[in-house]
Amino acid sequence: MTVAQIATFALSVLISAAFVLGMVIVVGRALRHARNAARARLAAPGRRALLALAAGDDAPDNLDALVQLDPAVWRAVEPTAVALLGKVRGEAHAALVLAFEQRGMGDRALPELRARGAIRRARAAEVLGNLGRADAVPGLVYLLHDTDRDVRTVAARALGRIGDPAATRALLESLAGRHPVPPQTVADAVMRMGADAQPALAAALDHSADLVRATAVEVLGLIGAITVAPRVITALSDDQSPEVRQRAAAALGRLGTRSALAPLLEAVEPGRPPALRATAARALGDLGAVATAPALGALLSDPEHTVAHAAAYSLLRLGNAGRQVLEHAAGPGPAAGPDPTHTAGSAGDRAAGYAREALARFDLDDQRRTGEVGATVAPPPSPVTDGSGPVIGSAPTAVGGR
Repeated sequence: MTVAQIATFALSVLISAAFVLGMVIVVGRALRHARNAARARLAAPGRRALLALAAGDDAPDNLDALVQLDPAVWRAVEPTAVALLGKVRGEAHAALVLAFEQRGMGDRALPELRARGAIRRARAAEVLGNLGRADAVPGLVYLLHDTDRDVRTVAARALGRIGDPAATRALLESLAGRHPVPPQTVADAVMRMGADAQPALAAALDHSADLVRATAVEVLGLIGAITVAPRVITALSDDQSPEVRQRAAAALGRLGTRSALAPLLEAVEPGRPPALRATAARALGDLGAVATAPALGALLSDPEHTVAHAAAYSLLRLGNAGRQVLEHAAGPGPAAGPDPTHTAGSAGDRAAGYAREALARFDLDDQRRTGEVGATVAPPPSPVTDGSGPVIGSAPTAVGGR
């Protein structure tokens, strides 16, 4: 066989293989389309009753139609039903829960929490959480240490939906395990537990893991746990973790108690970590105490940009008292002062720059509220930060980054 014949034969084989592959793809798509169409036709009766319940039509006929669906039809409509169960609220949710329970989905999902497949475990956890099954809490707590990240996350969310405060400690402990749950997921779940979770959150402030303490103190601030404000103050003053202290400062600003004033003023003093001082300056603005205006005014000339910037915008939140401090610092100079990020020059120049920037932003926002400025006008740029506080799951330090 000559080289030309070999090449021709190889080309023929390649063309034939490409043709066969193309046919396989076409046939596969056709079969998949036909299967999906058949499933849609099969699920149509159940989907109509399901959507009617989700829309708030809890007529007995709709509920009975869903409960009495043929098993094959229910299997076709079940994915849509599970998705809707996690989205609807009120009477529609109650009606769907009743339909699920009458079909025995909750009872079947309980043993599935120990299934071998991660997808089956996660699906069972989602169903039980949406159904609010309190008897599933032990199994869901067990899944907080599952080797699969998605299963752990779904289990934590399910515990939050069930809302049993007894799971608070386990959720917080899951942050320090070998296979941790994402901090934001834990925080969201614990916040759903309500006031009954406060004792476990307060106890977690003594935990050995920085991430647990930081998450606990953050949640205490978010849920407004005023009764444990002394514990949060202690965390701000004594905790060895800079991240925990920073989050404690933010929490005190949210709690808004008078007892938080002195520790926050101490936290903004020179020599403290810049991130803590900036967070404490923002927290003083959250407190809204007019008495803090002089201290915040003194921070306008601070060499740390984040501190001075936070102080300027906190002064705006103090109303007329804060605005007067800013106007005094800005002086009679031009509206566009020196670049606030430039630390050279006198302290007065730095203070004037930050004060003018904050006042300009306030005036522009006020004009927008009154409709005097078009939507196309952009606000003066903030050089480095937007002044927002730390959030669980963000980058600041060890808490979000572990």
